This record gives sequence, structure tokens and C-alpha cells, in this order.
Amino acid sequence: MLYFENQSGSKEDEYLRDGITEDILTELSKIRGLNTFSRPTVLAFRDKPVTPAQIGQQLGAAYLLTGTLRRAGARLRINAQLVDTRTDFPVWSERFDREMKDVFEVQDEIARKIAEALRVTLSPQELEALAVKPTENLQAYDLYLRGKRYARRQTRQDLEFALQMFENAVAMDPSFALAYAACANACAMFYCNFSRDLVWVERAREASGKAVALRWDLPEVQVSQAWVLYAADLHDEAVRMVKKAIERKRDCEGAYYLLCRSLFASGRHQEVLDVAEAAIEASGEDYNVYVPILNSTGAVHKEEARLNMSRRFIAALENHLKQVPEDPRARVLLGVNYARMGREDDALRELNLATTLRANEASILYNAACAYCDMKRKPEALDALRKAWEAGFHDAVWARRDPALLLLHGEPEFERLYPERPAASPASGSH
Repeated sequence: MLYFENQSGSKEDEYLRDGITEDILTELSKIRGLNTFSRPTVLAFRDKPVTPAQIGQQLGAAYLLTGTLRRAGARLRINAQLVDTRTDFPVWSERFDREMKDVFEVQDEIARKIAEALRVTLSPQELEALAVKPTENLQAYDLYLRGKRYARRQTRQDLEFALQMFENAVAMDPSFALAYAACANACAMFYCNFSRDLVWVERAREASGKAVALRWDLPEVQVSQAWVLYAADLHDEAVRMVKKAIERKRDCEGAYYLLCRSLFASGRHQEVLDVAEAAIEASGEDYNVYVPILNSTGAVHKEEARLNMSRRFIAALENHLKQVPEDPRARVLLGVNYARMGREDDALRELNLATTLRANEASILYNAACAYCDMKRKPEALDALRKAWEAGFHDAVWARRDPALLLLHGEPEFERLYPERPAASPASGSH
């Protein structure tokens, strides 16, 4: 299956195109008689000029689902066709011209008609699973898809916006388990990165509890439980919980990132490296997964492996920024990795862009300090770190254990901002 082509003429509709494509893929994966490729595998071909024959050759796929999507006001038009990759002949095609509110019925119908075209008989359980909708409220679904797009960027402003989207979604549909789970993730992440106020952990726990009460069986809900455990510093428990989600759905969004982050926080660096390739493959365009992997290679002093991973991270970030040039977290992380590779001019350009996009963003300033340290620019590093502290980054344990900031140890300003504490914490890297 390829990502449907967005013909709306609006980049703003990309999140809808992606969401609908991924939901159809999820529907198809419910059918045991069909062997589907994972979301990240499909993602690699998004918006690329490839033919069915090329896909068949590269992936060994017998059939390819392609289509176009156009939204006009309250109406949605989807053209879908299933092509035999060996003959380039369509075995099924159909046009759906419906109201936006019928989008879930269209997804269900496409999955059933593909099964019919391939002569796969659906069991009563499979028919029942296809009929389950994430929500009855289309506007709530739309808000959820928008929120997911912003939450991946992890900056304060983007997380606040995503959380607003998720909270509006559950206000419209109080039975929307996926949106409650997303609320929990955002609150836990906010606590970890921007505010050590325990109210954020409580908000995460409450939202995750509502998701569990509604759909305890969803892997996304198990990820939300794991985020609550992580925020409460129960890292080993978070590892166990998120592994359950991965067992149920290998490419569950954000699951491998949290697994690697939790393992790293537990000091289990080699375990991070053991799952690194699976994590990168399953995470698709979510570049955040590279951060705990890179930190772990640094923690076990595998410098050549760390440089190789930095090169791969740079390629992933550069590719992402072609699609989303306004993502400040991607820009600052690109700057950090350029600095590590000795590409100082490129690093300074990305740091300037990131801090222009988010002038007083704690996580951006913190990572800028790491990059300046790699470039041996101590005054700029101290200045960025002081601004990060003023913007809300007060985690002294993290800052003191971060090998990227070793250059600043012993500096009066560093010791004042992040004094030594008796609590121990694992070594870190980018934040």
C-alpha cells in the first residue's frame, strides 16, 4: 500500500491524508488472510514516483493499493485501486464520493472490498473488528490527527497545542480512548521536559486511566500507561509495559522511542543498542527515537558507532526537514549532530534557525548548549544553558550527567544553575 496522494491542493490536509492512509493500513492488518507491510515500510515511499512493478520488486509485494484523496468542505473524494504488481493490471478500483462524516465507513469498505477482490473470506470476528471505529465524532478524529502531528515535535509550544487538540477531542467524544491516551503522553512528556510540577503526572495518570477504562486492549493505551510510569521514575516498569504494546503492534507510534528512553534511564544501555535497528525501522519518520540510541552509544563509549549513528540521524533529520522545515526540534537536533561531526558552519546555521523559530524554548536552548560544547564554544554554551534554566529547564541531575556538557563542569555559572545533588542518574546526551 502507498500513501494516498493529497489532491486537495492544501499542505494543511497532509495530516488528514496520512491519518486516513494509516487507518486503512490498520484495517487491512486486521485481516489474517492478508500479509501487509508495516507503516514505516510504506512511509519510505510516500510522495515518491514509484511504479507498482518497482514496489513489487523491492518489497516482494504481490499487490499494491494506491489512491488519491481530495477534501472539499464537508465532502471527501477517495479514488482507490488495487494493482497486481506483476502485470500492472488493476484487480479492483472504486471511487468514493461521500460526506466527511462517512470516512470510517469508507475505510471499512475499502478493507472489505480488497479482501473480496483477493478472495479472502472474512471471519465474523474480523468483520466485527473492521466495524469498530476509533470515534463516532469526525471533528474529534480530525483534532486527534492534528494533535499527533504536533506532539512529535516535543517543544513546549507544540506540546501545548497538541494537548489542546487532544483535550478538545475528548470533550467532543468522552469515549475516544486514543485521544485520552494521547493526552496522557503529552502531559507526561511536558512533566519530563518543561515542568517538574507533579500536577502534570496526575493529569497524565487520570487521562491514561480513562483510556484504560474505555479500551484497555489498545497498544496505544498501553504506551500511555508506560509514559505515566516513566514520568514517575518507574523506568523498569515502563519498559515492561511498553514491551507489551510492541508485542501487540510492532510499529505502534512512539512505543520504541519510549522503550529506548526508559531502558536508557534505567542504565540498560546495551539493551538499547540491541533493539536499535528494530526501533529505527519501526519508528518511521519519528526521528526522536535516535536520541536515546545515540545517548546509549555515548554511554558505552562506542565512539565510531556513535559517529555512524549521528550520520544516520543527520540523514533522517534532513529528509524530515524537507517535508516540515518549520520544525524547531528537528533543526536544533540537526545542529547538535552537525557539531558532533565537526560541521561548525552548518551547526551554527541550524541553531540560529531553531532559536529564531522558538526564541525562549527550554529544550531548544538546552540542546543548543550541547552543540556549543561540541564546538568548544564555552561562553555561548553557558549563555544558552542559563537561558534554558530561565525558560524552565531545572533538571540538575540530567544536566550534570549529560556527557555533552562536560566542558562546563567546574564553571561557577554551571555549578550555580545545576548544583551537585545526592541523587544518582544515568548518563545522558541530547534531551
